[in-house]
Amino acid sequence: MSLEKYRRSRMIVLSPRSTAYEAVRAMVDNHVGAILVHDTQQLAGIVTDRDIAIEVVAGELDARSTPLHDIMSDDVAALEVSASVEDAVRTMRERACRRVPIIENGRPVGLVTLDDLLADGVIDAQAAGAVVRAQLEVAARFKPEGATHPGEPARPEISRPVRSITRRKARADNAYGRLLRAVERHSGLQQRDRAELALQIVLGHLCRRVTPQEARHLIAQLPSRLHPSLDPFLDGPDKRITTDTIEEAVARELQMDREAASFVLQSICEAVADSVSAGEIEGFRGQLPLEMKDLFPPTPLRRAG
Repeated sequence: MSLEKYRRSRMIVLSPRSTAYEAVRAMVDNHVGAILVHDTQQLAGIVTDRDIAIEVVAGELDARSTPLHDIMSDDVAALEVSASVEDAVRTMRERACRRVPIIENGRPVGLVTLDDLLADGVIDAQAAGAVVRAQLEVAARFKPEGATHPGEPARPEISRPVRSITRRKARADNAYGRLLRAVERHSGLQQRDRAELALQIVLGHLCRRVTPQEARHLIAQLPSRLHPSLDPFLDGPDKRITTDTIEEAVARELQMDREAASFVLQSICEAVADSVSAGEIEGFRGQLPLEMKDLFPPTPLRRAG
């Protein structure tokens, strides 16, 4: 039996730049416990209600500014729609998961869950038990010592789940790496240290040009590894900062001519615009003076490009 039965005529799919809040609203409105994340032409990840609870709520993150690419599981065990129910059960058991996205030519077209298979009577209790045992075994490997009951205090030094910390750090590193690769791709800066320096210069100047509140909104959607280095630039708005002064700083620090610096500046702005929500970019763009707005073209133009 193939997975064709679990194809959905309407899929709830968000982009990696959508926020955790948008994912929660989609889950509540559609009575589901997971959201697929799709980037361009391929499945990028999955976010579950448990991810929201552990990564956002327990991690004390701002749901309205936390992008899904920071909390999603990007190592997704997906199957083609032509795969069988047996393939789905084996994938759930081997990957210790209860949900398997269904794809067709790389595009998500459905989702099969352990509950679906049980409700449809296509697997027995023994097969379902094997999936649950696999999940429990994984959970046991990552379970910290300490509290086992709600009223029992955990040991202070290990009160946060080790797995959550490890996953969050890995995702933070991945998010930062994706942004740097985008900067390198857009700007042609092939050396990682030069791309990092250019990114810091441009973001620092842009944050200082707007109000501290608007700068914080932008920083919140950027990879967390950038946050400490941008905090010193929350003393704006500095009206002395212009496109010319940013280009001059890039040219000086990277030892290049102004034409090349102008291209790098525009390229970094494009990479940043692609990594945060369209609404945030529109808000940030609205805070810039008229002569600097072209650094971030209006959303329809960016999407058309």
